[in-house]
Amino acid sequence: MKLFALLLPLLLSLDTSTAFSTTSTKPKIPLKGITASQFRHPLDLSLTNVIQNAPFHQLAEQAIRSSFSLIEQGVRLDLLSSAVKVSPNQLPELHEAMQVASQLLDMPTVPELYVQSSSQANAYTLALQSKHTLPIVVVTSTLVERCTNEEIQAILGHELGHIQCSHSLYLTLGGLLSTPLRGLPIVGSQTEQLLQRWRLAAEYSCDRAAMLVAQDVDVVAGAMLKLFAGTDRVTNIKACMEQANEYEKLLRDVNPMVRMSVRMQQRTHPLPVRRVVELEKWAESEEYRKLLSGR
Repeated sequence: MKLFALLLPLLLSLDTSTAFSTTSTKPKIPLKGITASQFRHPLDLSLTNVIQNAPFHQLAEQAIRSSFSLIEQGVRLDLLSSAVKVSPNQLPELHEAMQVASQLLDMPTVPELYVQSSSQANAYTLALQSKHTLPIVVVTSTLVERCTNEEIQAILGHELGHIQCSHSLYLTLGGLLSTPLRGLPIVGSQTEQLLQRWRLAAEYSCDRAAMLVAQDVDVVAGAMLKLFAGTDRVTNIKACMEQANEYEKLLRDVNPMVRMSVRMQQRTHPLPVRRVVELEKWAESEEYRKLLSGR
């Protein structure tokens, strides 16, 4: 839809493809008092702190929130007219999944959830929180049809991560504050590369939020596998890790010009194999274990 195309960078999406089944009975640990800074990727955290401490931060934030409230109104009207709003009486399994995911991340509010008809398996978020309206999360019909309950809940956790981290706000502020630098020689290209790395780091942060909701690396990695392959028949996580290792080895061994061209490609999301590797590393980290233990 044309309206959605106007929302970038407001719409922060997790592309995924993955038969709706019952939710796991494995108990999960509510993360009371958790803050975004506790699970942000290091680069996401450091650059967000820079923006928060920048002069005129509060003034710029108010201006952005005021401007984007009009977009939010348009999106909500469009969704109410053309999508299905999830509620206790409409797709109650999805409603419960969102409620539980929000509770696990100790969200102050539970976003509105919509299901939109699409041949693409996708989820996205209008992540700029307004004081007067609820955040919006949208999942597509294809995603719902391909995913298990646990996988959908993990995907919702990813989208909640965008909301918890206020990525739309801070990435927009970062882009605005860096505008004067982008026209300068050398500095301009370095600034663009840094912003690109920040966008990718924001996705890593939200993969961690998905992990905190699922509390099972196989669930999140399984959803990612279905994303990469575009089918729910791909389930071997170990084989995917082997593929990731093969990629890293080849990247080290290729001609430096080829390696540079790969690294300079503009992307809205990290490379799929890198996301799986980063997720596995963080799932085994002391940082993750401390969060689950309440420290």
